[in-house]
Amino acid sequence: MLTIRGRSKALITGLVLTLMATLPGIAQAENNTTEETTSTTTPVPPVTQVTSVLPVLGSGLTVSLTRDAAGVITEVALDPSGATIVKEGDHKVVFLLADGDTQVVVKSYSKGKGDDATAGGVKTTVTADATADVTGPGSWSADVFGTGVVTIPYTVAFDGNVPSITIGDITLPDGVTAEISEPKIKTSDEKSKFRIKVTLISGDNKARVSFLASTRLNEDGELKVKLAVTLDAKNHVRCGWGDGDRDHRDDDDNQVGGDEESGRRWESRNHEERDHDRENRRDREDGDHDGGRHGGGDDDGEG
Repeated sequence: MLTIRGRSKALITGLVLTLMATLPGIAQAENNTTEETTSTTTPVPPVTQVTSVLPVLGSGLTVSLTRDAAGVITEVALDPSGATIVKEGDHKVVFLLADGDTQVVVKSYSKGKGDDATAGGVKTTVTADATADVTGPGSWSADVFGTGVVTIPYTVAFDGNVPSITIGDITLPDGVTAEISEPKIKTSDEKSKFRIKVTLISGDNKARVSFLASTRLNEDGELKVKLAVTLDAKNHVRCGWGDGDRDHRDDDDNQVGGDEESGRRWESRNHEERDHDRENRRDREDGDHDGGRHGGGDDDGEG
């Protein structure tokens, strides 16, 4: 405690006047600090509708996903219809198409837990037994930033068992730009993978849509073909699941699951380390390894 004793009235008066003169400056500095602290990126509404036109079985398949603001799937519509639902849950639906071999898997990720959960990424995957079953033009559409629908056309092709994906002319709403990455290609005698990414930018907000086509020969020499299109919104990396969703805990991109200690280790890493870790995980989960659970794939047939 500061105590002033034995000071003259003039000195005390001078101190008071000096303090009053400096108060406006202090108040202004506090206001500036408050403004700088509260200035944040404009909130983006969650993506609740995604439409994927998949180059499946020669005729194409439109998959329309609707989910709530917490990421829970409320509807998945297929056109043409006729597919059989193999598995259905709040965050994943698996369809078997009419040919009896081709599967379509729709996954919806959440960010946060309980009442704080918000919709995160979305992944649509096709698995087939022949390259001809996943060849041709397709597209992906969603209102990513709440400013209008983004549509990304693409074409999947194969040279033998080596896939490629070409991105077409992207339709963008005002204020949104797109950057197409250089493709990443990995090829060996038994497997091949092609990945290309489109980064969408609106002000300080970013989202990434990645396109993956891959082939591999399983232990019996049978060909497995996969096409996956994934929306990975910025910071939609980790989320929590209830006990009823335990079967999703090993899903890809570390968007699902992980114990508390793993979460702390993940948060402590910088952006470059996180991106490197994501790429390593994607390499493993996209079929770049053999001998995983259920013969190298996960339970929804994405192997």
